Amino acid sequence: MNTKSIALRHASSAVPHRQLGVVLFVALIAMVVMSLAGVALIRAVDTTGSVAGNLAFREASIPAVNMAVEEAVQALYLAKPLPLIVNTEVDDPKYRYYAKLQPGELSNGVPAVLAGTYKTVSGAYPFAVTTYPTTKAEVRAVIERICSPASPGFPLTVAQKLQYCDTLPPKVSVAKTSMKKGGATLPPIPLYRVTVRVDLPGTNTASFAQAMLH
Repeated sequence: MNTKSIALRHASSAVPHRQLGVVLFVALIAMVVMSLAGVALIRAVDTTGSVAGNLAFREASIPAVNMAVEEAVQALYLAKPLPLIVNTEVDDPKYRYYAKLQPGELSNGVPAVLAGTYKTVSGAYPFAVTTYPTTKAEVRAVIERICSPASPGFPLTVAQKLQYCDTLPPKVSVAKTSMKKGGATLPPIPLYRVTVRVDLPGTNTASFAQAMLH
């Protein structure tokens, strides 16, 4: 009787050891799953924070973009007694003006001089950088007349402007004050593209905007 009872005790005591091994294995799997879920949650929170930050920066960059566009309008049209860009037939680096579209622009229309990372554009941008006073964002802008990069040397004739440049037809009334047919032939109205890039130093966020002037 003693021998059988001892054997039974040994047999029954061996079962819990096997069960403890299975429980440990299941616990390890559960820990791995929970770790992966925690990492995914952290990444989701980081992504949400980045998106929210980008949207906030986009909204904050609107005043800086408006400032750059207003400066372009002032240089092309509003300055008195003469526009700041006196001769639109030639490049004017002082006012970041090109007399025709520059080669190498991206498929989305961003000029090559404004494309790339913050480090790249900081080294490639050849003009003065404007700092927006409130946000301290760096504003870079380029004014381009909408003429093909393949257009010949300037100045262009009226026929060449019609061939190589996108223009608007002059606003001529059909009625003449002299009640006579005909009248002076007005030149086509040129189009200008203003491209603005706003960077916040210390971040990887950049905001782009374009405006068409005529």
